[in-house]
Amino acid sequence: MKGKVVMAITIGIICILLISVMFVQFKSVEVIENSGIGAMRESELREELASWKEKYEEVSSSLEENNKLIEQYNKESQDEQGALNLLNQDLKKANMSLGYTDVKGPGITITLSDGDSRITYNDILYLVNELKHAGAEAISINDKRIVSVSDIVNIQNKFIFVNTERIISPYVVKAIGDSKYLESAINVKGGLKDELEADGKSISYEVSSEVFINKYDGVLEINYGE
Repeated sequence: MKGKVVMAITIGIICILLISVMFVQFKSVEVIENSGIGAMRESELREELASWKEKYEEVSSSLEENNKLIEQYNKESQDEQGALNLLNQDLKKANMSLGYTDVKGPGITITLSDGDSRITYNDILYLVNELKHAGAEAISINDKRIVSVSDIVNIQNKFIFVNTERIISPYVVKAIGDSKYLESAINVKGGLKDELEADGKSISYEVSSEVFINKYDGVLEINYGE
């Protein structure tokens, strides 16, 4: 694209030079007419003038076309760059949504621990859903990224698996998003925090301006969608 723009600009410059030469020729004709025009017949002068007029119109038309071409190239170049930027932004968002990239940003880190009672699968699932409803853009459990195909599995009410890997207490859940919404999702009166503590379970959290969440280390497969 840059090569085309340079070529178009070069053509435009050549056209300008041709017009400049033409104006010099017109000036020369004017000088000749003032000094010795009697030596030429009127018909020859008209023919010469018509020829230069035709050349002027051709060069002027060519210059106009090249100016339009340069403008078009510049516009396309800007549009392509803009489209490329938008595409990169969309790709970045898609990769983040799919969990293919490490992400960091403001958010919250929540730690669930066994106390008088043991943290259950339902407690973790409840917490993850509350964070999603609060607008969390990325979530992890014990550094296991939660994505659309992630599964939080309860086996025999004893073992908890996330992304096919077993996790154990303490359960550290990280979420990136609006810290105020995320905090209120668990700290609201009568909410998750109150319920867990009432059941003799331990929950603590820390709001931070920068929470780091690892990328998803599995493979996303689409078997039926097109």
